[in-house]
Amino acid sequence: MSEGKYLVVKGIAGLGNRILSALTGILYARLSGRRLIIDWRDPTFSMDGSNAFHDLFLCSMSYPVDDIPVTDSVNPAIWRGNLNRSATSMRKPYRNNREFLNNTSIDLTRLDYNEDLLVMWAYHGEVELLRDHFKGIFEEYRHQSKEQILRLILLEHLPLRHLIQAKVNEFKLNNFNGKTTVGVHIRYSDHRASLFAIIDKLNTLLRVEPDALIFLATDNIQIKKMFEENYRSIITTDHWYPKPGARIHDNRACPDRLESGIEALVDLYLLAECDRLIIDTSSTFSYVAKLLTNAQKSNVFDIARGGKLTPRIRRLSWQLMLKLGGYSLGLNILSKIEKTKKLFNR
Repeated sequence: MSEGKYLVVKGIAGLGNRILSALTGILYARLSGRRLIIDWRDPTFSMDGSNAFHDLFLCSMSYPVDDIPVTDSVNPAIWRGNLNRSATSMRKPYRNNREFLNNTSIDLTRLDYNEDLLVMWAYHGEVELLRDHFKGIFEEYRHQSKEQILRLILLEHLPLRHLIQAKVNEFKLNNFNGKTTVGVHIRYSDHRASLFAIIDKLNTLLRVEPDALIFLATDNIQIKKMFEENYRSIITTDHWYPKPGARIHDNRACPDRLESGIEALVDLYLLAECDRLIIDTSSTFSYVAKLLTNAQKSNVFDIARGGKLTPRIRRLSWQLMLKLGGYSLGLNILSKIEKTKKLFNR
């Protein structure tokens, strides 16, 4: 490892994106022999400008600093003099995400940069961009899938801090009760998961296993209420919810952003502990849960986003839900649109 060569991985977007970006950075740092700094000092999970990453994970590869080494030998060059800024704060001049990415994150297909400090970020796990470099001690990765590689890195290099893992273990011990557990993730604030398809799959499973426990992880209090009203044996963790329609991360109303990150991690790892998993991996949070799970492949149900409703109908129905009285009325409207579906007829 080169003592004077660094890779800085900036945090961006929500927890799922950040984890996938961190996994990409870990892989790149190993391939390039650079020291790794994962920088989550932005306000998404940090209340005081400290690096929230180290409050959440025990990553032996990540250099534990709150200040990035000062140097002008930086790539991309736009980060010179801006190393303490967040990736999000650099977004404004760019017309679209592609232009933003190209100007503020290194080309991951290259390992031969001469600069002392490289900066990267990613929304997803960009394994395929690095595949040509799987040689020598990394030869084992060559014939593995993207998901297999990300899972290996996640389990080996990104363990939870002990207190957070203890929260996961305690909740499972006290609530799962040795019964079959169906984990359901529904991100339904700023991102519309395939609600109807998820419910249909859940109902199908419950017809076979009516006594199964349902562990629900959601960012939306109305979704939680809706499930509690229509299903028995619902299990959820206690945590802060934003106003319906607002995203949970980067929310100014959140009373404790670090605690919100911990709550999300507990939900994520509890999903992975379930015997069955119903998710929509167009949400990166669901995608990471799928990477973590030990459930048999046949028991992981990845529901395609969109269901049978067109994007326009989904958008209009969401607006009606908020304007005309919330989810109860909204679901009645949607039920009329999809007359052939019986959401809670088990």
